[in-house]
Amino acid sequence: QPYYDILNKNYLSLPFAPFPLAAQAELAYEGATVRLEKIVQTVQRARGEGTVLQPLVVGPAISLWMAPHAAVIPLETRTLSLTVAVHSDVKGPAKGTVRLKLPDEWSSSPAVAQFSTAGEGQNEVLNFTVRASHLRQQTSTIAAEAGYKGETFGEGFETVGYAGLPPYNFYRPALCRVTGADIKVPRGLSVGYIEGTGDRVAQSLENLGVKVHTISSLATASLSQYEAVVLGVRAYAAREDVKTYNARLLEYVKNGGVLIVQYNTPEFDHNYGPYPYSLGSNPQVVVDEDSKVVILDSANPALTWPNRITVNDFDNWVEERGHGFMTKWDPRYKALFATHDPGQPPQKGGLLYARYGKGVYIYDALAFYRQLPEGVPGAYRIFVNLVSLGENPHR
Repeated sequence: QPYYDILNKNYLSLPFAPFPLAAQAELAYEGATVRLEKIVQTVQRARGEGTVLQPLVVGPAISLWMAPHAAVIPLETRTLSLTVAVHSDVKGPAKGTVRLKLPDEWSSSPAVAQFSTAGEGQNEVLNFTVRASHLRQQTSTIAAEAGYKGETFGEGFETVGYAGLPPYNFYRPALCRVTGADIKVPRGLSVGYIEGTGDRVAQSLENLGVKVHTISSLATASLSQYEAVVLGVRAYAAREDVKTYNARLLEYVKNGGVLIVQYNTPEFDHNYGPYPYSLGSNPQVVVDEDSKVVILDSANPALTWPNRITVNDFDNWVEERGHGFMTKWDPRYKALFATHDPGQPPQKGGLLYARYGKGVYIYDALAFYRQLPEGVPGAYRIFVNLVSLGENPHR
């Protein structure tokens, strides 16, 4: 259990639930009893580290981990690609099957996949394509099941923690929550993605059929081949090449490209955009995921094609509205939305749109990086509009 709760009163003074196995010893010496206790550990040797002791964990013989765990299916395409990672803790070879439990009248290709692992600790990734024959704007669940030696397995785990701390395994069922959504996606979109501190926006776009290419070096990348370039969250804090070669990004926009800069910290507050702005030393946050949203420029190209954006696209957001809202900006940036927490003045710096040369520059503080991996349909509709601006006939 890699989190804290108070459901079991015996754990109130502990940082985590205890590991499953421990050994105790009692020593009696001159009338005194000393009790010693230690968790049972496994011993491994790791290159560079030497002997590594870790708590003994108890898990299923076959573990399944489905990706993504939440997704949307456009009503037009009605298809979704899924992967199921099979992890074996069997002492020796293991062979079995994996199938998907689907809603009525849905199908998968393959219907049944075979897995074969040679030994303990090995993994195999299986690919499935799901087709929804009758898709509606509602949420359904897909589950994966593995069959091995007459038993059925349907959950998996990933290890969480940091080096030097005892590892804890986070278990969850092998499920994907799927929502049918009215999302129009232009065909053939090619997007360049510059990773920041880490998010799953690129994978979310790929699930819609968008071709996403990771840009590893901004110094040498050919940006002109992409309809849009997206910067991952906090890219200006995480990557020196983004700051060093920022002029290449602006030149790309000037020549007709679309640049989407996801939220940043004060490292960004050095006029990296085409026009002046101020993020401030304490960038604003809107944490109420249900805060009212006002559309400030409903005719803006970013809100009209290929999906007509309304306030309903902000329904069912998770965790927050956004991070790193701009506080001041040049009038050539156009604010598209306003929202705020209770007692907070309206925040209009969550999504700024600016024409620069032949292209478009977007600063985005809205938390798409949280919404897309959680399968929020409205967030997908808005973000598709942003990466499609290069093809937008009205921009």
